[in-house]
Amino acid sequence: MTRLALLKRGGLALAATAALSLTACSQAPTDTAKQAAEQAGQAAKQAATATGQAALAPAINPVIDLLNKSQGDLKAGNLGAAVTAMGGFQALWEKAAPVIQPLAGDKWGAIDTAAKAVISTFGGGAKPDAAAAGSAITGLLGPLSALAGK
Repeated sequence: MTRLALLKRGGLALAATAALSLTACSQAPTDTAKQAAEQAGQAAKQAATATGQAALAPAINPVIDLLNKSQGDLKAGNLGAAVTAMGGFQALWEKAAPVIQPLAGDKWGAIDTAAKAVISTFGGGAKPDAAAAGSAITGLLGPLSALAGK
């Protein structure tokens, strides 16, 4: 091989190596930036979830507590105590619902329907039997507890 051919071959090898190195270097910042953006997005999502849960707790916990107490009364065979306690549900719900609704997202429809069933079961001096009372309470307690992460 002539000296010129060796120089051409060496130059081509050097150029190819440089091009590969530059390609690898240019991808690293793009990948790093992409990873940083994904991590920032996850952190923002976690912060929003934590903030939403913090705002949700004061509204949802009294409702869940009332439902749990009344459910306990029913299980103990004390329908009268459950009906009496649930008589205050509508007023409590009217305060809690506006806070819960925007935080419930797509779960709101099921929660709202269940809350309306509780109001119709216990409201207006109604005297439900144990089965109807238990069904109404359980129907709302499930989705609210899921929303609260309990």
